Amino acid sequence: EVSLQALDARLLMWKIRGKIDRLQLPKPKCVIQFILNDPPNETANYWLVAKPGEETDLCYTDPKFDVDLFVVCELRALTSAWMGHSTFEREIDSGRISLTGHDLMERTLTKWLMRSSFAEVAKSAQVEQRRAVL
Repeated sequence: EVSLQALDARLLMWKIRGKIDRLQLPKPKCVIQFILNDPPNETANYWLVAKPGEETDLCYTDPKFDVDLFVVCELRALTSAWMGHSTFEREIDSGRISLTGHDLMERTLTKWLMRSSFAEVAKSAQVEQRRAVL
């Protein structure tokens, strides 16, 4: 499983691949390149290719399509936001995740890139911890 204790870029990207809502993408075919600027002995580049009516493809080598959105990020920040320990907005504001490319794809990231099913559980746990402190 994806975790912050044992960061695994390939596993994270595989899980993210399954959480792309193709109906929310602003274009019929979208190519998103993830550039990890701190991978621990792993591939630094991953591409997601989303087309209507098909499963999203995860590529470990350049698929040679024009890229619509570049996501440059720290592996820990992407993992944290996807798992619900942080938010994409917080990680983008901090500079740990940056987006470049198709303007509408940048603005609608949280509509088409769905977080882990456990993200709401993590959010609820954080709220409960805050209440316990008060």
